[in-house]
Amino acid sequence: QTVGGQGEATTASGALMVPSGVAPSCQGARPVLLYAHGTSTQKSYNIADLSSGNNSEAVVLAAVFAAQGYIVVAPNYAGYDTSTLSYHPYLVAAQQSHEMMDALTAARSAFSNVGASASGKLFVTGYSQGGYVALATLRAMQAAGVSVTAAAPMSGPYALSAFGDAIFMGEVN
Repeated sequence: QTVGGQGEATTASGALMVPSGVAPSCQGARPVLLYAHGTSTQKSYNIADLSSGNNSEAVVLAAVFAAQGYIVVAPNYAGYDTSTLSYHPYLVAAQQSHEMMDALTAARSAFSNVGASASGKLFVTGYSQGGYVALATLRAMQAAGVSVTAAAPMSGPYALSAFGDAIFMGEVN
């Protein structure tokens, strides 16, 4: 359960990747990585779909983070996958950060059911649109007093107004 861009109630899905195995990094309490995905033009996009063969972002999450012992929480944004929202609120900081925090809360409530134990370390990251969402989420978590170990927003559209101004002023992009 989360909210849409106008504050309306909606649902969202996502991925919860829990490492398993005999390696020490897969045992005991592990760090949590909250990941915001990049933009997709497909409403059916599902970050949890590792089997379709064309979701390299999800495969990288599994290989780079989950396989190294991180519990990965990667929500699909409202409007994607099975969400009941008919649109996707693109780059709405308050909505998307709220949604990310809702996904983390939902994932934590499922940890005991899937054999996961969190260490207390929380990392927030994302790429492209997800970089913007990761930064918005970090700010919202800080405002809410949530402890974040580290954040790494990557390649996001952080300053669209400044970028638009630069284009209209004739600066090389």
